[in-house]
Amino acid sequence: MGDGRLGRRRFLQATGIGAAASFLPWTAVAAEAAASSRSGSAKSTGFGPEPPLMHGYSAAEVKAWSPDSDTYAPYLRARVPLADRIPVFEPTQARRGLDARPKLMSLANDYLQPGHVTEGYPYGPGFDAYALRFWQYPDLYASWHGLPLEGEHDADEPAYGLLNLPNPGYTEAAHRNGVLSLGCWFWPRPEDFAEVVEQRDDGSFPMVDKLIEMAEYFGFDGYFINQEAVIPSEQAGLLMDFFVYFAERAPSGFHLQWYDSLTVDGQVSYQNEFNEVNSPWIVDEDGHRICDSIFLNYWWNAERVKRSREHALALGLDPYEVVYTGQEIGLNRFAQPYDPRHIFPEDEEPRTSWAYLGAEMVWYTVDGDKDTVEAQAPAYERERHLWCGPLQDPSRTGRLADPDPDDQHDPRGWDGTAHNIVEKSVIGALPFTTSFCAGTGTRFFIDGEQVGDEPWFNIGIQDVLPTWQWWIRDGDGEPTDTITVDYDYSTAYNGGSSLVLSGALSAGDSTVVRLFKTALPVGRTTMLDVVHDIAEGVEAEIGLIFEDEPEQWEWLGIDEGNEAGGTWRRSKRPLARWSGRTIAAIGLAVRAVGDAVPEVAVRFGQLTIADRGPVRPPASPSGLVIDRIAREADLASVYLQWEPASRAAYYDLFHGEGSARRWVGRTYGEAFCVSALHLADADGRQPMEVEAVTAEGRRSAPARAWLD
Repeated sequence: MGDGRLGRRRFLQATGIGAAASFLPWTAVAAEAAASSRSGSAKSTGFGPEPPLMHGYSAAEVKAWSPDSDTYAPYLRARVPLADRIPVFEPTQARRGLDARPKLMSLANDYLQPGHVTEGYPYGPGFDAYALRFWQYPDLYASWHGLPLEGEHDADEPAYGLLNLPNPGYTEAAHRNGVLSLGCWFWPRPEDFAEVVEQRDDGSFPMVDKLIEMAEYFGFDGYFINQEAVIPSEQAGLLMDFFVYFAERAPSGFHLQWYDSLTVDGQVSYQNEFNEVNSPWIVDEDGHRICDSIFLNYWWNAERVKRSREHALALGLDPYEVVYTGQEIGLNRFAQPYDPRHIFPEDEEPRTSWAYLGAEMVWYTVDGDKDTVEAQAPAYERERHLWCGPLQDPSRTGRLADPDPDDQHDPRGWDGTAHNIVEKSVIGALPFTTSFCAGTGTRFFIDGEQVGDEPWFNIGIQDVLPTWQWWIRDGDGEPTDTITVDYDYSTAYNGGSSLVLSGALSAGDSTVVRLFKTALPVGRTTMLDVVHDIAEGVEAEIGLIFEDEPEQWEWLGIDEGNEAGGTWRRSKRPLARWSGRTIAAIGLAVRAVGDAVPEVAVRFGQLTIADRGPVRPPASPSGLVIDRIAREADLASVYLQWEPASRAAYYDLFHGEGSARRWVGRTYGEAFCVSALHLADADGRQPMEVEAVTAEGRRSAPARAWLD
């Protein structure tokens, strides 16, 4: 590993980190180096004068933490609960026979806004921000970047915190898809490590208590522990006691993942396997669990992975729950020198779970600004290569050539995540609805009408996206590329994007697209509701697969329907004939009617399966107050809070009235900052409105507060 280490050491020294950190994972340092080279970050990206901004925390700041003293705390909480994933159902898997036991950890940057920088905003103005579309494969996610301490963001050489919390927008998207979201502990930092391992006389650790309190307040699920610098042996002993105490105090479902670096005597020694050196951080000699899992360093081979599995089993541990073999996606991209087939050997059961570092490379390795749909297209194509393989089809994974170290962006040498990790789903209860909102937009739509004309990003309001991106077949069941599927940002029904099928169809030809893996119970009152915009000459159908006949499609034609807003039409179909059965998959089909259709354009704005019956509108939010305003000329950052409304799933915010009323934000909590509000009439009274919305889309009367 000498050549790889030397290259990394030179890079780190060039960024001023120095030899003490010579083995730090490269993406965190790259992010920090980029961030520290910038100043005035909020204004440079189109934000208002004072948007809510995340920051890092020193050990002393963690121990003194309180939401009352943390400047933006109420506006940085993730409020979407962790969804339950449905049971594995092998007959509808994209890869039949694939073992569902191995899990995946993704340790990655989040939005990566202009300049490849993680700035620490949960949402805001602008379209140039990466929103992950493949939550169906990870089981754990951690925002991998340092953040400057509060007040240090614009410093020439900012001091970074030991701790950075996961971006709340990413936590909400992760939770919506059943993925745990972890904060990150990163050492070394320029402070005394004794602050970290301070122990009270009663044996408790004040920092542990606060780490748990912070996770519960901000709404995430644990921490990734990157302890990667030498510490005195006595502090290492205290650190072990620290995590023993952590394991005792942590609530159910809390997850601590340890990185393969520090030894029990405080030295840094990468084992590149799970063995007697690093396993004491997971389980003690009496069998008591300490950390929940380990992220193995990257320099492994087939024998080391095999020994890792054997060591876990010898300790009575499940290797799929405990051992995550690391892959440096950000460094080696599609030309991995450490072959995933050592983790997932052909014709044998998998040996461990898997872990990625730097999956956000799909975004920053595409050159140029990405402030248009066209400029982002190569990045999202690269994302499909990473998760679904060189053919961008989870049902046809596997490398097409040997990895090429001279062209790391050639996907032909990469199998695809879906080659080894089973796709997961949370779609197991009614109502289920999706508007195919990808989490960013160039404008915003509600009920088919454009209500916002500014670009925005907020992955926290991303819908549950299709499970398979993209599994497309012709009428004979063969792969086809005559029809393609993507997200359309030019129009939407609810949010910033819709689903579009485009291409060409010969006379009589049809194309089938599998979309969602589900476990939806059908009753006598269950209805299918589809909002669509179907071009002339094409007919479309929704297909259902049931658990008791997993090889059989049942098709429902989509009629012209009724007006639904804008160019959208709404078609409803009862599902009572299948009462008592369970929907295992949802797809759609398009067919040329009569003559060939050279330019197919079929859009789906919303798909809902729910039980028919009256849905009461939610109560209006109460107690709406404008918490504070920061203003520069006619641009303001406006902070609002309100009380929860009964039956509300989320809230939409508006500014202005009459024809000037515009959408300015959506949130799942009861606090929001409109980070860049344009005040057209600086001297007039202007309303801010908040509407509560049910999961079915019913809206309350608005609550109103005034900007004076």
